[in-house]
Amino acid sequence: MTNFVKQFPGTYELYVKQHFTLPKFFVHLDALIKIYILGVSPNSNVAVGKNGYFFEGWGARKVEKGVVENFDNIADYMGQIPFSDAELRKWKRTLEERRYWLKEKGSNYVFVLAPTKAFVYPEFLPDKLQNIKGRTRYEQLSGYLKKFTDLPFIDVLPPLLAAKKEREYPDLFYKTDFHWNFYGAYIVYDAIVKELKGFFPQYSFPLPAYTDFSLKIDRHWAHHRFMDMIGLPVFMHKNEHYITFVPEKGGLYDAAVDIPPGGIYDVYPPKRKIIAADGSSMDIRMILNPQAPIRSLALLGDSFLEKCVYFFSANAQRVLNYRTVVNFPQKIFFYEQPDIVIQEILNMFILRPPPENPPGFKESYLRGKFADCADNTLVHYEFTQEQQALLHDTQGLTLKFKELSAPGLGEVRTARIRFNEIAKDARLHLKLLGENGAIVGQWEHRFEVTASDYYFELPPEEGTEMVFTVSDGGLDSVWISDVEVHSDRHLGRR
Repeated sequence: MTNFVKQFPGTYELYVKQHFTLPKFFVHLDALIKIYILGVSPNSNVAVGKNGYFFEGWGARKVEKGVVENFDNIADYMGQIPFSDAELRKWKRTLEERRYWLKEKGSNYVFVLAPTKAFVYPEFLPDKLQNIKGRTRYEQLSGYLKKFTDLPFIDVLPPLLAAKKEREYPDLFYKTDFHWNFYGAYIVYDAIVKELKGFFPQYSFPLPAYTDFSLKIDRHWAHHRFMDMIGLPVFMHKNEHYITFVPEKGGLYDAAVDIPPGGIYDVYPPKRKIIAADGSSMDIRMILNPQAPIRSLALLGDSFLEKCVYFFSANAQRVLNYRTVVNFPQKIFFYEQPDIVIQEILNMFILRPPPENPPGFKESYLRGKFADCADNTLVHYEFTQEQQALLHDTQGLTLKFKELSAPGLGEVRTARIRFNEIAKDARLHLKLLGENGAIVGQWEHRFEVTASDYYFELPPEEGTEMVFTVSDGGLDSVWISDVEVHSDRHLGRR
């Protein structure tokens, strides 16, 4: 019933649009009355704020190509749909899988969490949205990643709030459109580069100052598409300020090939081919600066990050830009190996479950996580020759892990079983038992080669015994060298 109530306004609006076309005069009149007299929005995707500000509401939004989902930004503003511990753990896992998959290919991964306008200008939200305030998903995920992972993560909300406090003008976001403007985009770019310097000291990151640009400001601008969406007449709302950043001569952008002549504003980068070793190619948006210090940089994100793309021309010879909302475009990295990959996700899209990564990411994650946690070993157990026969027993070989206490909040434990000898096509069966003998985790792995390491993640529940059995494809000899368990509890950055 709750879902029906939430979906009905959007379904009704779509039906009316498809079957009843009103003259523009009546559409405009309807919107003007609702917004300026009744104080309500004609479109559920938009919340009417104070002083001419509009914010994300709730309703259907495009996620990826062909995928539309409903998002209740209003409930999140009030902190009414918090993450569970399991959901936070899953977001951590999804992002770290991307990091370790890229690391094995020689690229560095950085995750950027972008706030919607309500987080930067909460004072202009309607009073009813300010009276009830719990913890938002943005606050939860940001705090969780800082505390429980060393993932290169950038929270751009603090620098946006600092810039707002430092300068009352210009605004960082448009009042009508949901996006940050190009002043906000510059602040975000500046914050990202400052963090990159700390993450990757091996690279040079020149950073243009605010004074290295002149600003062209159109003070009689309106966002036409937004006005059409909400039904307001454009000619009555040309009161927004549109800011264009124009790089000064003699600066970091002199050698940049693709900066538009009029400066940095809303224009898509040109498409160019990237070519793989086998000669195949794909087209991708890319800007060039042969004098920049970093060879290649990839920016993955939505329309928020797209506003930052041209600024990065000061930093990389090749800046690739691929539009994605939450997914990871694995195909790009068959053609290009960037030095750094920056992926931005907007706050609204963490209201949905985290996406599944492509096949193969799990294995990279387990190998990488285990190696990174080598200095926090919880268990190391070496097998004797006499114990090998027990692996074929129907009861299996049982190890008691007295060293393992209950895992902490946010903690991930990865394990490796090292084989000195194992038959091809052998199968390893594992069970992790809790104190009462209940199964808290179980795995099966089939080996493709005659010697191998097997990595897996222990479940977040406490486990005290591990049972091993092996079916060896007809050979009698299977030798396990050792078992080791690592924890990432020590990896939090702050």
